[in-house]
Amino acid sequence: MYSETLLINKNNKLSDVAKLKSFRKLKKDAEACGMTNDSAYALLLLKTGSYESYVNNNTDEAIELTGRALHINNHSLKSSTSLAINGYFNLATYYQTLAINNKALSYYDSVLLTVKNINDSNNYALDSRYFKSSLYFLQGDYQQAVEESILGMNLAISMKDSVSYLYFLNRKAQSLCFENYPEQALENVYPAIELAKNQKNKVELATAYKTLGFIFEKRQLSDSAKYYYQMAVKTRLQTNLYKAIASDYNDLGNFYLNSLANYKQAEYCYRQTLIYAGKMQDAVAKSLKIALTNMNLGVNFFHQKKLSEATHAYLACFKNLNINLENIKKNPSAGKLSSVANKDLIIPLLQDKVDVLLALYKKTGDKTYLSACIQTSLVMDSVITQIRHEETGEDSKLYWRNKTHGFFTAALEACYLAGDYNRAFYFMEKSRAVLLTDKLNEIGAAAHLPAFETEKQRNYEDRLIRLEQKLLILNNASGQYQKLQIQYLSAKADFERYIDSLEVSYPVYYQYKYADKIPELKYLQLYVQKHKQSFIDYYTDDSTTYILAVAPTDIKFIRLAGKEPGKNNLKQFLQLCSDKKALNNNYSNYTRLSYSIYKTIFQPLQLPKGCIIICTDNIVIPFEALCTDMNGQHFLLNDYSFSYVYSARFLMNKFMNMQPKGSFIGFAPVSFNESLNLPKLHNAAAALNASAGYYQNTKLFSGIHASRKNFFNYISSYSIVNIFSHASADTTDNEPLLFMQDSVIRLSELQRLSNPATQLVLLSACETNIGRAATGEGIYSLARGFSAAGIPSVAATLWKADEEAIYTISKKFNQYLSEGMDKDEALQKAKLYFIQHSSKEKLLPYYWANMILIGNTDVVTLQLPSHNHWWWIVIAGVALISFLLFYKRKKPEQKKS
Repeated sequence: MYSETLLINKNNKLSDVAKLKSFRKLKKDAEACGMTNDSAYALLLLKTGSYESYVNNNTDEAIELTGRALHINNHSLKSSTSLAINGYFNLATYYQTLAINNKALSYYDSVLLTVKNINDSNNYALDSRYFKSSLYFLQGDYQQAVEESILGMNLAISMKDSVSYLYFLNRKAQSLCFENYPEQALENVYPAIELAKNQKNKVELATAYKTLGFIFEKRQLSDSAKYYYQMAVKTRLQTNLYKAIASDYNDLGNFYLNSLANYKQAEYCYRQTLIYAGKMQDAVAKSLKIALTNMNLGVNFFHQKKLSEATHAYLACFKNLNINLENIKKNPSAGKLSSVANKDLIIPLLQDKVDVLLALYKKTGDKTYLSACIQTSLVMDSVITQIRHEETGEDSKLYWRNKTHGFFTAALEACYLAGDYNRAFYFMEKSRAVLLTDKLNEIGAAAHLPAFETEKQRNYEDRLIRLEQKLLILNNASGQYQKLQIQYLSAKADFERYIDSLEVSYPVYYQYKYADKIPELKYLQLYVQKHKQSFIDYYTDDSTTYILAVAPTDIKFIRLAGKEPGKNNLKQFLQLCSDKKALNNNYSNYTRLSYSIYKTIFQPLQLPKGCIIICTDNIVIPFEALCTDMNGQHFLLNDYSFSYVYSARFLMNKFMNMQPKGSFIGFAPVSFNESLNLPKLHNAAAALNASAGYYQNTKLFSGIHASRKNFFNYISSYSIVNIFSHASADTTDNEPLLFMQDSVIRLSELQRLSNPATQLVLLSACETNIGRAATGEGIYSLARGFSAAGIPSVAATLWKADEEAIYTISKKFNQYLSEGMDKDEALQKAKLYFIQHSSKEKLLPYYWANMILIGNTDVVTLQLPSHNHWWWIVIAGVALISFLLFYKRKKPEQKKS
């Protein structure tokens, strides 16, 4: 049977239809003879399945037959590993054809895991890497596409396959470009161009040219971008690859539309796209390409305010995706939309639908359009959530957070026009710190795993962190870096497979990990009523600011358009606060700006004096430093205590902190290892001792004892952590650092803090709430790192601290905390104390407005020293026995006398 199968397959005289007929007959004969439990029958099933798919497009039958073959090769005594690999690969391609990408990726992984043990003469590993990188790119998971490309390049080098190497090099460059890393993309695209020219590879040369077009368009170098886009089209036309030619015309059309606003030329390119897409043989790919083009034609019409033409184009796009809508007001289910593999198509399409419905409402006043706009926004939100759960890389998730930010602006405008406070709050929350919420969900989910799984997960994470730290200190052009990078990516893939297995094996873990419940607005109001606070949510876009203010007895939802302070003014205010010299020399400018911001974004809310919780997006300013008068004599600090949160969900999250072993732990390195090149903090140890003096049950580390090892060994066991040290952060991609005496602690390492008992981390160091701003996620700072580790409150700094001021404020802050004061009130009182007891120079906000409280404001529960009452019992018992013995001896003596 084995040889007969091979003979049929190799017989060039037989047509594909005849081969399928022969395979079916041979299969029927084998089953009649009972020959169905060895590798020969498995091979026959594989070939029959392959021809069922190719000849009849019967993918379901192909999957069924291949699955049976795979079962034989995995469970029969007469099995074949090479045929098992063949089966895994075929199943992956079938599922990819059906756009069930998660299963396709899983089977490609199975190929890669199994192929390690045999000689891969059929190049299954290389092909699996190829398809995985393509699938990740198609799904918009660009970080994973980069990683797969790196692994593919390494494999291609080992196999001396320069053609495959070029493909992976191009895919890496494209993915880096879409991730918004143009410099890194250029480092790959120029070598790709040279290699493509040497190979005379027109296909990959055109791809590299197009990537250059993307890069120059991002840099707003329109002439260069136009040249390389046109070169891509010109080169690709020599290949007769209709799908690729259609893609090139589409991208050139997007350039004319988005960068040059040349609607006529854009439409010409889109029409060319439709012509070449129509020549494609693959029906599924053809439908997707035509759908994308219709969507882009719709956008082109929308920009020209041709709403009717835009609407027809969008409906045509849905129809190309096998989604038939009666009219633009109707919505498909999220499940139907999720079946579309290309998320880079479905997300913009829904965004466009939201925009056109909003425009139609404004034009006609028909509220059914407004209602449909909000409903479409809810559907799109469901798809965005699904994408977030499918993505594995942080960079890819951030890419989609940035790409979908504009959607929330439109959704909020619709809610504002409809007067729908509840939906507005929902969309604000869904735009805010969702990746941080996911991290906290993972911590909560881990509590539902057995101890051995938790330990195993920790080992995986520790290994990844160690490899990542080694990579950071190596030159990325060195051979050692390349070798270590492959180790890191392999370890990361192992960890992701392990997490996938947990989600299957422990359903409760999966349920908690992907919990995505948004609290209702009424419950937030009950929360602030209980805590006697007010909550303000600010959503700021390029031209509009939405403010939702929730007071104990009132809710306000306002829109500031054309008169809001804008991001630039907020940044200028923050810069003035952080610059002592500029503040001193331009105090009048500061007061004017401060008062203007106060009048615009705070005063109209008319909130009662007391505790205010601020929730913002990417820019955090110290609200307590806003002036309530033009002369700068009265600050909001005098009337309000402020705290800041990443989201209402973070505020209301029930942190499952373990029982602390002590109340207060502190670190004050004072001097630092010479390799760190840091100045001494002469007064740090004294300041730490002064702060610790208000507590019982403390542990202090200063000098050489304030080490990295002691930090990780002890920090999680105390209610309050206070760190008097240096920190380093900026707004670039550089990772924020916290310095111990002997070494650094990186932001990414804070995830190692396991189930901390800590209720508050007090970072008495510089710039601990500074870092890269990520749209919708806030600042990737040290403060956020502690929050993501499950610590409910962090006191952090916004700029380089004045040493004397930060020590004084920290000391009084700790005193008030030890007396049972709420955290926000304690910090307010500490700042007011500093102002009242300082010289005139130090009244500037530079000195006292630096530290802010992030997280909940609850009173810290302190762990009092444990007294061993058994000693007292023993002493009392000994005393009692002694008295009884004495009494017993004394009594006879009295009788005798």
